[in-house]
Amino acid sequence: MAIKSRLPAAALIVGIAMLFGAALRLYQISGRSMTHVEMFVPGIPLRADLSVPKPRMDLVTVVTSTLSSDTHPPGYYVLMWFVTKCFGSSTLAIRLPSVLFGVASIGLVYWLGMLIGQRAPACVAAALLAFNGYHIVWSKTGRMYSMGCFLGLLTTILLLLLARSTRPRRAMEIGYAALMLLALSTHYFLWAVLATQMLWVLGNAWAQNRPMPRLLNIQILVTILGSPLLAFAAYQSGNPVANLSRDVPLMAREYIQFVYLLPGWDDTHAVDGTAGLVLAPQFLLLRVLLFLFCAVLLIAGIRRLRPDREPLLGESAQSFVWPWFLAAGLAVVTIALHVLVAGHQPDPKPTLKITKALAVLPLLMALGAVVLGKAWDRFREWSMGLNLQFLSGGPPLVWFLAVAPFLLLATISVLFRPIMDPRGLLYLAPFLLLTLASGIVNLGQRSRWLAVSLFLIVGVLLGFSVASYRDRIVGPINFKAFADKLKPRLRRDDLVLLRHDWDTTPILYYISSERYDLRAHDFAGAVRGDPNARVWTLLVHGEETPSTMTQALDGYHEVETVEVPLARGVMYCRSACQ
Repeated sequence: MAIKSRLPAAALIVGIAMLFGAALRLYQISGRSMTHVEMFVPGIPLRADLSVPKPRMDLVTVVTSTLSSDTHPPGYYVLMWFVTKCFGSSTLAIRLPSVLFGVASIGLVYWLGMLIGQRAPACVAAALLAFNGYHIVWSKTGRMYSMGCFLGLLTTILLLLLARSTRPRRAMEIGYAALMLLALSTHYFLWAVLATQMLWVLGNAWAQNRPMPRLLNIQILVTILGSPLLAFAAYQSGNPVANLSRDVPLMAREYIQFVYLLPGWDDTHAVDGTAGLVLAPQFLLLRVLLFLFCAVLLIAGIRRLRPDREPLLGESAQSFVWPWFLAAGLAVVTIALHVLVAGHQPDPKPTLKITKALAVLPLLMALGAVVLGKAWDRFREWSMGLNLQFLSGGPPLVWFLAVAPFLLLATISVLFRPIMDPRGLLYLAPFLLLTLASGIVNLGQRSRWLAVSLFLIVGVLLGFSVASYRDRIVGPINFKAFADKLKPRLRRDDLVLLRHDWDTTPILYYISSERYDLRAHDFAGAVRGDPNARVWTLLVHGEETPSTMTQALDGYHEVETVEVPLARGVMYCRSACQ
C-alpha cells in the first residue's frame, strides 16, 4: 500500500515538471529571432541566389543537399520536410516539433528511472531536465538536438525492456531497431550511444556467462544497416565547419555541471550579442563550487546505481547470418548510390574517395559478426579475467551512458579530429541528470537537514539557469529585431545589397525577396540598372562595407543607419534621393 500511495505523488511531480517544462519551452517561441542553423529546415521559401544554404523544397533535394553541404545526417531534415509541407514554415511550425520532443523527454527520463527502480531520483531527474536552461533553449529551436535526446532515451528504455524479456518480442525488437536507425540518422553523436548500449549488452552477457544474446545480434544488424551513414559522414568531413573543439577539460567541466546549467561557455548568445552575465569574475567562484558539488553528486550517484543480480538477456541467439549479409548488401548498394550521385555533382568533395573505400565496411561488419558468433565461447572464457560485474543489471546502464559516450567522443577529438561541441552533449543529458539525481537522493537520505539543503541549492541553481537562458538565442544576431527596425524605413523600390553567405541568410526570413529588390551578386550592375533608387547595404558582425559594394556606390552618399548589436543597415542616395 505504501508503494501505491507514493505513485500518485510521483506522477503529480512529473506532471507538474512536464507542464512547467512545456510552458518554458513555449515561452516566446514565435517571438525569438530566427538563426542560421534554423535556415537549414526544408520548406522555407527563399531565393536560391540569395540564401546559404539553398532552399530545399522537395524531398530529393533535402537528402542530396544535406549530404553534400551539411555535417549532419538527413533524418531530422526529412522529418521537417513533412512538417513544413503540412503546416508551413512559420517559426511556430519550425520549432514546435523540438518543443514536443523536449517535453516528452521529461516524461521518458522519469520512466527510465522507474525501470531501474529509482523512483525518487526519477522524479528529481524529470525536474532537472524540465528546468535546465540549456535544454530549454535547444528545445525551442528548429534543430535536431531535442529529437536526438528523445530518441536516445526511448531506445534505452526499449533496450531495458528487451533485456528483461524471457522470450522474443518481435514488435518491440522492430521498434528498437527502427528507432535506433532513426537516431543514427538524426545526429552522428548517437553512434556513441549505440556503441555504449552494445558494450552494456556484451558486458552483461559475459558477466552472466550467457550465450551470444539475441539482443546483441539485433544491435549488430542495426549497425550494419546504419553503416552507410558512416560513409556519408566521411564524405561530409570535407566541410571545414566539421572541425569543432578538442578542449576536453572545458567540455567535461561544463558537462558535469548539470549539462551546461549556466551560460557563458556554451553556444548560445544573449539577445544583445554579449556572452552573458555568468562570465563576470564574481561568478567564477560559483562555477568552481558548482563543479565540485556536481563531482560529489556524480560519485554518489554512481555508488547508488550499483550493479544487481537481475537476470538479463535470457533469450539465446538464433542464426542472424543471413540477415546480417542481406543488410550488408543493402548497405553497399546505398553507399554505391551515394557515390554515384555525389560524383555527378558540380563540385564533388575530395573526401568522396574515402566514401568509396568505405563501401566494403558493411561486409566487413557482417564478417566480423560471424567471427564473433563462432568464437563467442572463446571470447567469453577470455572475459572471465575481466571484472565486468560493474555493468550487471539495469542501474549501471544509466551512469555508463552518461560517461562512456563522452569518453568516446573525447578520444576521437583528441586523437583524430576535434568534434566536441556543447549541444552535441545534450543527447547524454538525461543519463547524466538521472545519475546526479541519484547522487542527490543518496546524500539526502543521510539526514533531513542535508536533504533540505540539497533541495534549496538545486532549486536556486535551476531558477538561475532558467532566468539566465530566458532570452538567449543560438546565434549572436537578433535578426528579428533588426528587421523590425529596418522594415519601416524600407520602400518597395529600394535596392538592398547583402553578401551571399550563411551569416546574412536569416534576414531573408523577415525581408522577403518578393517584396523588396534584394541583390547578393553583381552589385555594380544592380546599381546601374536603377540609378535613382535608394540603396541599402546590410552588414553583420561589425564588418566594413565590402569593396564590391563600395565601388558600386561610387557617387552615392550615406544618409541613414539602422542598427542593432552586430548588425546594421546603411542607406545611400545620390544627391537627388529623398
